[in-house]
Amino acid sequence: MLEIEKINRIRGDNNLSDLLTKYEEAIQEENILIQRIGLCKEIINIILEFISNKADAIHLPTAEDIVTAIHTMGQDLDTELLHLQLEMGVLELKIKSLRV
Repeated sequence: MLEIEKINRIRGDNNLSDLLTKYEEAIQEENILIQRIGLCKEIINIILEFISNKADAIHLPTAEDIVTAIHTMGQDLDTELLHLQLEMGVLELKIKSLRV
């Protein structure tokens, strides 16, 4: 589902309990995304270290392709995290407005 559609669906929701459940689920998803992004960065560092030790014995274009693929995966996850955080901001505002 498009992020805008998710946000519009949240805006129409007026049940505090449902919103709190969605927010808790979003926090869990955020934590998972942060872990996945961190893992991509860690693996890139490991590969770069490997390359620095074996540069004369490996096919560097292949190593570059591997690092680039993992980097792209990390960027995709980072974009997903950004959209999730936008959704969480809308949820927070909606929850605050219902608690008043």
